[in-house]
Amino acid sequence: MKKVLSFFILMLLPMVAGAEPVEIDGIYYELVSKVKEAIVKQKPSGEYTGSVVIPASVTYDGAEYSVTSIGGAAFWNCSGLTSVTIPNSVTSIGDQAFQNCSGLTSVYISDIAAWCNISFGDNPLRYAHRLYLGEEEIKDLIIPNSVTSIGERTFYGCSSLTSVTIPNSVTSIGERAFSGCSGLTSVTIPNSVTSIGERAFSGCSGLTSVIIGNSVTSIGKSAFDGCSGLTSITIPNSVTSIGNYAFDDCSGLTSVTIPNSVTTIGGSAFFGCI
Repeated sequence: MKKVLSFFILMLLPMVAGAEPVEIDGIYYELVSKVKEAIVKQKPSGEYTGSVVIPASVTYDGAEYSVTSIGGAAFWNCSGLTSVTIPNSVTSIGDQAFQNCSGLTSVYISDIAAWCNISFGDNPLRYAHRLYLGEEEIKDLIIPNSVTSIGERTFYGCSSLTSVTIPNSVTSIGERAFSGCSGLTSVTIPNSVTSIGERAFSGCSGLTSVIIGNSVTSIGKSAFDGCSGLTSITIPNSVTSIGNYAFDDCSGLTSVTIPNSVTTIGGSAFFGCI
């Protein structure tokens, strides 16, 4: 029995050792030894300030770790944080990772496809509003053909975007994918897309034109809520359901074409439309 107990204690030691965050070049990480991955963590005291550049990998005690995620609340209340550079190696950003980062003005990345593949619990763009590819601010966004879906919150709050080109490789647009992109003026959703998620374009007040592809079968709840600049919308024959509040507060709408294929229209789908 003692041998079995000792064995389990030895097995747990690496896990316990990795629980305390370690500082490497001013950034704190949780190191997961088994898979050689590093998670950006909150500072034990104080806050991150200025421009923070997260590396793709770090080395600790002679071992290299790939930086794969930004942990929940990692930059919580870091009001002095002004910019953050996120490497292609990051595949997830935790809940409230950038909560109350009121001083954040810019987010830097080096690959659009990698950005589209991140699982977002929180997105720094909802504070920064500006996304840079290298040193160039992205205003006319072209999503590469390698991207098959635009996930939840991918461009949430990126109000500096003025246009977006979505390729035929994309089959779905996730919840809040472009929510708060108030600078967008027109969007063409290609025929490859089958679903538009909840609040996908909510708060895109600058949108004056939306073309919905003829493969879309569902328009999610509040998908275009607050798109006050829209004056007309044509819903294709492929659509069978329109969610609650889908076009809520689209006060500029004067013309809506709804096909017979639509069997479900949610409550207040066009509430606030004139």
